[in-house]
Amino acid sequence: MILENLNTKINSKTQEISTWIDSHLSRILIPLYTSVDLRFSEQKIAPVDTNIFPAGFNNLTAEFQSNVGNLFKLAITSRYPSAKNILLVPELNTRNPFYWENIHVIKSTLENAGYDVMVGIVNDEFHESKIVFESVSGHLIEGFKVKQRGTRVYIDDYCPDILLINNDFSEKCPKAIRDIEQPVLPPIEIGWHTRRKDVHFEFYNKLAVELAEILEIDPWVITVETKFEGNVDFDDPDDRKRAALSAEKMLTELNKQYSENSIEYSPTLFIKCNSGTYGMAVVNVSSSDEILNFNSQNRKKMRVSKGGVPVRDIVLQEGIPTSLRLNSNLIAEPVIYLVDAKVAGMFYRANKSRNENQNLNSRGMEFLTYDHKKENGIPPIYSLLSQVATIAAGYEIEKVIKASSCIE
Repeated sequence: MILENLNTKINSKTQEISTWIDSHLSRILIPLYTSVDLRFSEQKIAPVDTNIFPAGFNNLTAEFQSNVGNLFKLAITSRYPSAKNILLVPELNTRNPFYWENIHVIKSTLENAGYDVMVGIVNDEFHESKIVFESVSGHLIEGFKVKQRGTRVYIDDYCPDILLINNDFSEKCPKAIRDIEQPVLPPIEIGWHTRRKDVHFEFYNKLAVELAEILEIDPWVITVETKFEGNVDFDDPDDRKRAALSAEKMLTELNKQYSENSIEYSPTLFIKCNSGTYGMAVVNVSSSDEILNFNSQNRKKMRVSKGGVPVRDIVLQEGIPTSLRLNSNLIAEPVIYLVDAKVAGMFYRANKSRNENQNLNSRGMEFLTYDHKKENGIPPIYSLLSQVATIAAGYEIEKVIKASSCIE
């Protein structure tokens, strides 16, 4: 099986891989934390999404949550040894109690690591002084309006040493925490108002080619074909035709690759908003005709992304069917959590209403814990590719920061 073969190769190249990873980590600013969605078939494995402001920490086991706290402590101490106060900045426009359970877990892990943590609301339209959310387990999360005074931000007399962001700012870059002295982790410049998936996967695939050389494998095994198509309005027949033509070219090339690798099933594509999250604005297709004949439901799905942001730029991405089956053939995929590019834990995302070719991050999904003791640890290939995706995110940050881009 592909995972066993790759894990064996990784274990035989530990020192070379470690040196290679360290060489990249020394060049760039790594996001403080990430989560990486992986997909693997019988022939290949690759990330299909990398979150720089990850939610879902509530889906990790207690031991993995403890790992998160320990890694936060190590990372923050190494960068900001005198830091004591941390301002946790969440999403505001959600009443999802599971999301607030995630915030409770992040806050608790930081407090258990010895930090004083407050939850701060950063939203230009929020004018109250305080708001309370309830998590799914009944914890009350108090959020307070963040105010800027000069080059620092405060909540009343509370002055944070660090701002930890758990909000991807899909719509715009917030004014309230721009140009401040306190470190903002990860930087708000890399929110989805600026970030682009085609850029991320360009960096990832370049890194994967380097890694494949070390592992002495075909790069195809750990890369994921991703193509950009700009200014597409799926309500416009001409734009659908243009997207369909790109899809046809890509499917033809994938069919050739599948033939060369003795793969018998037909390729599929994911069409995704180039700057989106939460599994929104994602459609799976197996032919260009499906794009030409998009029904009203698919056109609606590709009309707006998170926060009502219009979808115009898209990526067409090779679909990797998931071979992972759990609990009586339940289709699933692994989700890996990292702090400072070090693996902290994982869980499985599953979806009874989807097949192996479809997007599991959609209605009907559920999360299953991962027992790393029973499973003899997290597989090396999961850890390694999630680290590579995190390094790719670091190169994204470097590119955005150089451009000084914080889009309204």
